[in-house]
Amino acid sequence: MIFRRFIVYMLFFFLSVSPLTSWSQNEKYRLFLTLGISATSYKGDLSDRYQSWSGGFDASLLFNKKHRMNGCFHLNIGSVQGENNNYSVTDNPSATPNTFFTTNYFSLGYELRINILKNERWLIFVSPGIQALRFNPRDQFKESLTNQFSTRAKNETFNPLTISLPLKLGGAYFTKHGFGLGCEIGFLHPSSDYIDNISEWGNRSKKDNLLQSVFKIYIPIKQFHREAAGG
Repeated sequence: MIFRRFIVYMLFFFLSVSPLTSWSQNEKYRLFLTLGISATSYKGDLSDRYQSWSGGFDASLLFNKKHRMNGCFHLNIGSVQGENNNYSVTDNPSATPNTFFTTNYFSLGYELRINILKNERWLIFVSPGIQALRFNPRDQFKESLTNQFSTRAKNETFNPLTISLPLKLGGAYFTKHGFGLGCEIGFLHPSSDYIDNISEWGNRSKKDNLLQSVFKIYIPIKQFHREAAGG
């Protein structure tokens, strides 16, 4: 909650001020390909804090024509896991939920890059987005939990495809040749409560959430020129 409030306050402040420079070095490139590695952690019924991190692959196509706001198509493939061998359902002691899960996921979506700072070498931005997230929770034997109905309440099923609304804060440093090195951190906010296969037998009032950090390189793939500075 504090992270989200900070992002909102900073966003309103920086959108109210004028751009810090009219044409930065990294604005000479209309299009960037980014490639990187991600680390994602889960918080939900089987873990009350973000403590176990799993690696993944990250790629995006960043449109870079505007100074203040740009769009970005984003792909991420990774996994998360959680375990609580002492987990039980508070109001239903006869319930048999899973106490371990590992979930592989695939996400594809669109993000809006809102630049807080953009100059010759540095880029700092806020990035809200929307994405489709497909996930598949499995047990300790790598068997899918989707069809293990004894791990959920009677007649309880779920759709392994959901929508998430990520909100991230990121930054990057660029060389004079347009290449960059960046990092991002933020919450993915999936709309499904079944990342861990537990919902009705859950003890939390909030849905599962994912915290993700990404380290990436920026590769310029299309350059353009203009005679006058612009926004």
